[in-house]
Amino acid sequence: MKESKKLMIGFGIVGVLCLCAAGIAYFAFRQVGERVSNFIEGDPTSIAKSQDEIAKFDIPPGYRPMAMSFLNYSMVSLFPEGDSSGMTIMMIQYTGMTAASQEQMEEQLRQTAEQQSGQPGVSMRVVDTYEEVIRGETVTVTVSEGSYESFVMRQWMAIFKGNKGPTILMIQGPTSQWDDQLVEDFIRSIE
Repeated sequence: MKESKKLMIGFGIVGVLCLCAAGIAYFAFRQVGERVSNFIEGDPTSIAKSQDEIAKFDIPPGYRPMAMSFLNYSMVSLFPEGDSSGMTIMMIQYTGMTAASQEQMEEQLRQTAEQQSGQPGVSMRVVDTYEEVIRGETVTVTVSEGSYESFVMRQWMAIFKGNKGPTILMIQGPTSQWDDQLVEDFIRSIE
């Protein structure tokens, strides 16, 4: 066979392989896009699955949910409809088996929650700690505050036992829009 024919056959094979890879990548990215879209839209199936994994709870009136699971984490976020400056509620559960101590798992959950919801440039300081009962378990609540632009941000954080592992409950928002009754009602709704 001539050298040029071998090159043409080689280029043809490489071209076909590239087309196949491009087709597979297209369908894979399309699937990922649909899943991300479901997350952003607050897909009821994802929310129900996260409630089964974490804990059953009532969605407060005027809030829209979003949920997702990735690696060993399940997460549900509740956002005020139409007003991004209100209080945000998040629950993140770690379901992976690990040799880490309870304190190490709790610290990992805190770091994950802060990365998911923290406002850049906000330095939070602890202003209060107290006991609260969540799902029949007495837990420690840590309340932190920090200045951000023209307002003060409050963060309420506790770790409780979810259905499949330790779960962090974090509520944050501007102190001017803080609603203690909404917090209490939400905590009581967690089963």
